[in-house]
Amino acid sequence: MSLYRNQLRDKVAGLLRQTTDAQDNVLTSTPYPTEIGELPIVFVTVPSESAASNGRHAPDFTRVVQLEVVARVTAQSPATVQALLDRIAEDIEMSIMCSQDIMGMVQQVSSIETEQQVSAEAADIIGAVRLTFGMEYTQEYPVTELGQLTGISGAMTGTIQAGFSQTFPQEN
Repeated sequence: MSLYRNQLRDKVAGLLRQTTDAQDNVLTSTPYPTEIGELPIVFVTVPSESAASNGRHAPDFTRVVQLEVVARVTAQSPATVQALLDRIAEDIEMSIMCSQDIMGMVQQVSSIETEQQVSAEAADIIGAVRLTFGMEYTQEYPVTELGQLTGISGAMTGTIQAGFSQTFPQEN
C-alpha cells in the first residue's frame, strides 16, 4: 500500500490529465527542463508534508501535505502566454477544488498559493505557474496487539511473611 500523500498526488494527476490542455503531459515527478515541443506540461509533486500529534494515545496525526502543481506553457507573445497561464491555473484550481473525489480524501484545503512567471529571454516565450495546495487529513497508525507473555517465571525466596503486631497499654 502506498503512502497516502502519494495516493493523493496520483489522484490529482489523473484528474488533471482529463481537465487540462496538458492531457498526457501531466507527470508525477519533480519538474525538470523541457523542450518547447513538450509544452504545455504539468508536474504534480508532494515536496513536503508536516504532521502534528493529536494526543498521547494511539498514534494519530493531523497531516498537511504541500501538494505542488507546476504548469508550463509557451506562445509567441507575452500577452498570449499570460492568457494561457491564467487559463491553465484556473483549470487546475477549479478541477481540484470542485472534485468530489479529491475533497473526499482530505479534511480541508488549508491554503492555496499561486505564483506565475513569464520569461521572454529567448525567441520562444515561456510561462510557468506554481499552485501549492495545503491539504489536511488525519492519519491513524494501527497498534498491533501484543501476544501473551510466555517464558517468564519467578519464585520468591528468602522473604519474610508480612505481618505486624503491636501491643497497646490498656486503660482501666
